[in-house]
Amino acid sequence: MPREDDPLISIITVNWNGKKYLDDLFYSIEKLDYPQDRLQVIMVDNCSDDGSVSFVEKKFPGVEVVKLGQNRGYAGGNNEGLKRAGGDYIALINNDCIVDPGWLREMLSIYKMSSEDSKIGAVGPKVVFYWPYLPLQIISGSRDSGKDMRRLGVKITDARVKYPGSYTVRKIEGDRWASSEIKYIEGFYPAESDGRGRAFRWTSGNALMGIPVFDDERETCLEIKLSSEISPNMVSIVAGDKILEEIKVGKRPRWIKLIITPEFYTSKKDIINSCGVKVNHSLYSMDRGFMNFDEGQYNRVEEVFALSGASFMMDRRMIEETGFFDSYFFTYYEDIDLLWRARLKGWKHFFTPNALVRHHHCGSGSEWSYNFTYHVLLNRLLMIFKCGWLTLFARSQAAFAASGIINAFSHFIRLLRRMKTERIDIGIRFKIFLKLTYLLLLFLPERIRIRIGKKISDSRIKEWFREF
Repeated sequence: MPREDDPLISIITVNWNGKKYLDDLFYSIEKLDYPQDRLQVIMVDNCSDDGSVSFVEKKFPGVEVVKLGQNRGYAGGNNEGLKRAGGDYIALINNDCIVDPGWLREMLSIYKMSSEDSKIGAVGPKVVFYWPYLPLQIISGSRDSGKDMRRLGVKITDARVKYPGSYTVRKIEGDRWASSEIKYIEGFYPAESDGRGRAFRWTSGNALMGIPVFDDERETCLEIKLSSEISPNMVSIVAGDKILEEIKVGKRPRWIKLIITPEFYTSKKDIINSCGVKVNHSLYSMDRGFMNFDEGQYNRVEEVFALSGASFMMDRRMIEETGFFDSYFFTYYEDIDLLWRARLKGWKHFFTPNALVRHHHCGSGSEWSYNFTYHVLLNRLLMIFKCGWLTLFARSQAAFAASGIINAFSHFIRLLRRMKTERIDIGIRFKIFLKLTYLLLLFLPERIRIRIGKKISDSRIKEWFREF
């Protein structure tokens, strides 16, 4: 219901070749429990060539489209939106998201807690992955074997699930297979690479996967390629309290096809993408709850160190005092950099579970691609240099250099053994190490400005460091 005191809110989304997501995003914004005449919706387009601009201008004429002549990334794109935002509050949302009807109003309600002594700068929602997921257990009867002291289960060389042709976002003609939507929740060892550069995963004796449920009324077709170091190994695949398949697996890889009927979907749950952001003592960040099934473990309003850039709302006064995103960051860590700077000015940030966003995650990019790795590694160091104390940066820089040397040596040994391996981070680390020699001089005036202008002590920041 509209209220007389509803403030004007600006909503900003940055788009780059994300046309396939925009229909769902703007439709969900139109369904918000908030008066449309108190909303300013802005799409900043980073020089897309997929018809995004003409699509939005035709189908959603109420959206203000800002066309940029080049791709300025998340940071630069949002800064262009911030220049045009007229709202008392400004909400950011990724183009590959949809929002719950209460998204804005629930975040707005948190600002009523604010006071002169406890000013709230940003509020973030619960962000979950786009689809609901069916928990699927893979249980094997193996024991520790040979020289490998891990409790090995089975080896998953590939797993894929079929998209139905009626899939609402990508508008696919006919069905197709995908593996990226499957989530490996727990009981899996880190992904490894064989001698030919192909990735695989080992399970422990009991592992938990998340299988996307695309359509409540249609069967889900899942195929998994399994093998086992111990042969034969009895494997059970379980959904809910029912066994879908019991099969013997040996050393030779074998495809197993499973048809999951809708009766099993009563066990489906959301998987958390972010319930706010935490940082460790080395200033690596992690989304709270990431890749865990939502069991209600984050169902209370809490203060957090920072928030996921996928979606959060800011008080205009915080932006006016702190400044915009650092456009040099382009993408990744620009959100934590901004919110850390705001904390140094005395602003606090909160998470509310009552606002909900569904997120495709990396809809406009590929996780651990060259660009992803480069910006994550570089921007973290720049953020620490700008906002942190010198010993923290010195320790981080030394650890970065040591890690680069160790990884390069390990890679060289594997090459001598003629073992194929992909380590794009080695060249990236060397490039960053050289680039920092002049970037630190470039960012020195900004560091001085931030450190001189801070209103709280570094000990207050340290209180937020967590072990992980």
